[in-house]
Amino acid sequence: MNASPSTLLRAVQSLGYVALLLTVFEACSGDQASPPTPPAGPATIEISGIALGQGFFGDGGASSTLGCDYTIGVNVQTTNWTLLPPARCGGALQCGQLRVSLLDGSSERERLKVVSAGNGVALDLRSLVSATPPLEAGTYVIKVELVDDAGKTYVAVDGKGTDEQSFDLKLPENCAVPPLNPASGGAGGGSSGAGNAGDTAGADTAGAGGDTAGGDTAGSAGIAGAAGVEGA
Repeated sequence: MNASPSTLLRAVQSLGYVALLLTVFEACSGDQASPPTPPAGPATIEISGIALGQGFFGDGGASSTLGCDYTIGVNVQTTNWTLLPPARCGGALQCGQLRVSLLDGSSERERLKVVSAGNGVALDLRSLVSATPPLEAGTYVIKVELVDDAGKTYVAVDGKGTDEQSFDLKLPENCAVPPLNPASGGAGGGSSGAGNAGDTAGADTAGAGGDTAGGDTAGSAGIAGAAGVEGA
């Protein structure tokens, strides 16, 4: 039996609606399931400089004596890693912050830890002067790690998620320990944590530190150059 023209027209229209719905569904599903853009390669991290007062540790003329501000500036270089403040990565791959720790050189005991979203970090050691055991001259280790928004350390297959560098530290003489000011960030090395670091360590050390180490949270150190707001 032959179908009437009106019946055929309704059938064609129904098929058209179904095809349109399938197209829209596939488009929406593709948007939701689209994976984040993969990075160009494995992430790496490397300590490029440690400043205690004058110059970068290990370079000729650099000082092993801590500056009167009791601040250590640390410069870090990263590749294939996006530095953003916590909760800002939005699921992006190889994205997060730096975790910078000061360890005793002999026992590897952690003495201080800072999380930063910038390549320059200030470690304010003033709180360690009255700690148990107190800060004293000796060998220490700076350890840097790549961490994601959840605080998990990046585990690299071909890259490098951590780096360490040891150094000798001498305490300053004829220097009064600056008072801790909780409002300025204390020992944290946050956006204002070591604002006075440049007074002692900045002039000769690291004008370059301010340029490379600007970051959101680590403008404080700018590799102990003109630290804090001044250094950026």
